[in-house]
Amino acid sequence: MEYLAPHISMVVFFTFLAACVIISAWKRKKIETIRHETARLLIEKSPAIDSALLAEVFKPLSPSPKNKATRDGMKILGTIVVALGLGLWLMGLCFTFLVGDGQALGLGGPGTLLMVLGAGIIFAARFAPRPDDKTEVSKLPENGSEL
Repeated sequence: MEYLAPHISMVVFFTFLAACVIISAWKRKKIETIRHETARLLIEKSPAIDSALLAEVFKPLSPSPKNKATRDGMKILGTIVVALGLGLWLMGLCFTFLVGDGQALGLGGPGTLLMVLGAGIIFAARFAPRPDDKTEVSKLPENGSEL
């Protein structure tokens, strides 16, 4: 059974990675389906729709460097990665002192790597472009039907 444990954990890890890739692809496909459905409904409600509005609906989704989510997302990701590294350290200490498994201290290396990586991501967030918080009132729609 001890021989199978590393192999089972490897299979579980790569199954998780495959699931993440599949879910990401499914999410992108779902977003595109909803965008096409929105455009279809716009065309059905007003056949004389201008091309600028259709171009806005079909504009490709790309992250903008002016987006506030970039800076905040990097800080959140860095915090999560630091917490994962700290969790590996604590898990290694718990297995060592509570169970008596001396090899569990080996989790300190990957834990330290994750904590340094997370701190680097948080530090790099300082260099991300600052978001433009000024929203011009003239760019806002006049009523909810224009959204």
